[in-house]
Amino acid sequence: MRLLEAFLRRYAAGQARDVAPWIVGSHVLDLGAGEGFVTHALGACCAVDVGPFRRVAVPYVVYDGAALPFGEATFDTTLLLLTLHHCDTAEAVLDEAIRVTRRRLIVTESVHRTRLDLVWLRALDGRFNRLRHGGRMAAPLAFRSDHEWQTLFASRRLRVLAAGWLGSRWERLIHHPRLYVLDTAETRATDGGRRRR
Repeated sequence: MRLLEAFLRRYAAGQARDVAPWIVGSHVLDLGAGEGFVTHALGACCAVDVGPFRRVAVPYVVYDGAALPFGEATFDTTLLLLTLHHCDTAEAVLDEAIRVTRRRLIVTESVHRTRLDLVWLRALDGRFNRLRHGGRMAAPLAFRSDHEWQTLFASRRLRVLAAGWLGSRWERLIHHPRLYVLDTAETRATDGGRRRR
């Protein structure tokens, strides 16, 4: 388990580096935070997940997976890092994230490009998440293609400010993480569509 935790901490540090340049504002929510390693690395203000998975000292809220216990537009930026594919209904979780977010959502997702990618992702992710938290982390595997994620974002009036592949060439041989930086309709209304960081 120490090896797994060391891997998770290292991976979280990389995720934090990937998303940090895109965070706006000082009120940040890490939705689907797992152990809280990314939250800790970023100094983000609040971590949320569906179980008591926290392994570091960060503000951490356990919620029911349906309604986030925050008011509308509470956070400037919400992170959904490798989270949505683990949701029974990604649309509902995304809608809640939009509700509590003033300006920006940052999503990373494992995407599949071929049928073989999908088989591999299901096997790899399913096995990996069974090792975490003694099997207490329920992990649906609802992977989508890049086009399917972008279609979902467009249906929620989220503008893709930036998108790109993450990880080294070697990492992408086994896992295809993709970054989506999304501005809310409220951001576009208040800043005239200008890029702000």
